[in-house]
Amino acid sequence: MSRKPAALLASGVVAALALTACGGGDGDDSEGSANVGGLEACIDDPNNCNAAERKQGGELTWALSSGWDAWNGNTAAGNSLYLTQVTTGISIPTGQFLPDSTWEWSRDLLAKEPELIQESPMVVRYEVRPEAVWDDGTPIGSLEDFLFHRNSLTSNKDLCNADCDPAAVSYGDNVESIDEVDGGIEVTFVEGYLDPEWSLSVPISLPSHIATEEGFDWQNDPAEMGEAATWFNSTIPYWSAGPYKIDVDSVNMGQSLSLVPNEAWYGEIKPTLDKINLEVISEQPTMLTALENGEIHGSEPASLQADVAEQAGDLPGVVSSIGPRPAWDHIDMNLNNSFLSDIEVRKAIFTAISLDQILEATYDPITESEKRTNHVFPATSPYHEDIISELGQGSGDIEAAKKILADAGYELDGETLKNKDGSDIEPLSLVWLEGNEMREITMTLLQSTLEKLGIPSELNPNAPDKLGTTLAERKFDIVEFGWIGSPAFTGSPSQYWNSGSSSNYAGLKSDAIDEATEAVLLTTDFAEAAALANEAAKLVAAEYAILPVVTTPGLIVMSDTIANIRPNGATQTGPFYNIAEWGFKA
Repeated sequence: MSRKPAALLASGVVAALALTACGGGDGDDSEGSANVGGLEACIDDPNNCNAAERKQGGELTWALSSGWDAWNGNTAAGNSLYLTQVTTGISIPTGQFLPDSTWEWSRDLLAKEPELIQESPMVVRYEVRPEAVWDDGTPIGSLEDFLFHRNSLTSNKDLCNADCDPAAVSYGDNVESIDEVDGGIEVTFVEGYLDPEWSLSVPISLPSHIATEEGFDWQNDPAEMGEAATWFNSTIPYWSAGPYKIDVDSVNMGQSLSLVPNEAWYGEIKPTLDKINLEVISEQPTMLTALENGEIHGSEPASLQADVAEQAGDLPGVVSSIGPRPAWDHIDMNLNNSFLSDIEVRKAIFTAISLDQILEATYDPITESEKRTNHVFPATSPYHEDIISELGQGSGDIEAAKKILADAGYELDGETLKNKDGSDIEPLSLVWLEGNEMREITMTLLQSTLEKLGIPSELNPNAPDKLGTTLAERKFDIVEFGWIGSPAFTGSPSQYWNSGSSSNYAGLKSDAIDEATEAVLLTTDFAEAAALANEAAKLVAAEYAILPVVTTPGLIVMSDTIANIRPNGATQTGPFYNIAEWGFKA
């Protein structure tokens, strides 16, 4: 990512700048991983397992579980896990979480570690190495690059109109000014804004000079800034700031593309591969067959399937592992639906859903899974609080749910629930990412639960490369999807639930929630920020609009000829975090 890790839509979608766990986050404990076969060293040495000398050359093919339908990850429509992964090789290497959850800032890009030079107001200084250039030779990290990134991630219509469609605004809305000072860039935040995770951001992402060359007067006209953001969303990146660049002629949008080495790459570790092919194989059995036949070299599927995990361990010449991921699934309701706009209806549905039943039917037969009871922190985090159980959410109490509906004035006509005025309830559209077996099971169980309440519904799996658009345009009544982030968390509440965030897919509108999410970014103390994040999550839970389901474990499977690819449960990019090191064993 080119900014502080945002929560990305998982298994098809991702987020921006906010992360979903801190210190002991989703991916902080590699000892929780279970090896299906090989990669045993990742338990004790997560940062170096599968390390090997690389031979020069070769063409490596990696399978993705889902596609992408936009190119600008700063936007809500483009804020997807798979876009992040296919563009990791061309993105600015600002810093990353290593598999053991430690943070490493990029010595390729930065001349020195970012520096907090003032707290009131907060001022952060960045110094970019003069050797760091875009592939056309233009220096990275100009004042304009910093300004373009800020303008991309703000709700301030004086900087960018609605076309920017920012995935998160907690960064851009809190930047007071950006200035070039003594050879560095100093970002001054608004008075009162503080963030204990300030060091995780180097706020640059896209080449501002390309926008200028394309004729957008983005610095002076908010409408043209919006047009520039839209242009980046629809344009195949022909620029690169990383070790690879996209072969634009290879792109089959949302299905496949190839990466070739960036000859202008300034980093210490040089690519050895001639080409990396990334292609979507949504069906896991098909992926496994392709791996067995040598058509691909590996994959990290979006979800676990019991038969695939078992078969992966039996394939000759293949290594695999099950372990933690910084991802969690949740069920969201569209508050723009007239029926679901009634909080008593939402309360009844969340009371009727049984999280235990869902886990028993999905992940429990494969590996130990964690029922999610917090919208920000997994159970492994020291900041975790169970905020849903006392509300009865996920309890599976059908009779209590029926009573909630009856008390609210809803009556059954036989076995069919009617609106309060006696009219029929329109069937609810239940949406999930097509090909995700666990979510299909979950939504099928949800349909059965709704039937017990007399509520009609329809199962509508979403095309793998269209989930981002479906969410952004709210083409669902109830949806299950995932956020994937990292051990960082302070930006997540604003991204998930602030009324000004384009990632607020449920459509929450609450002054109290807005104030609570903004309060998380008013301190540099981690414990205080975590407590404030929990308070914001409690307000969200009380709206009965978003139900956490499970912290999702993950499978990685690959040929034993590959060097330096390893699971990384602490970052959104997963095994792509060190793509410059990928290669074939010498």
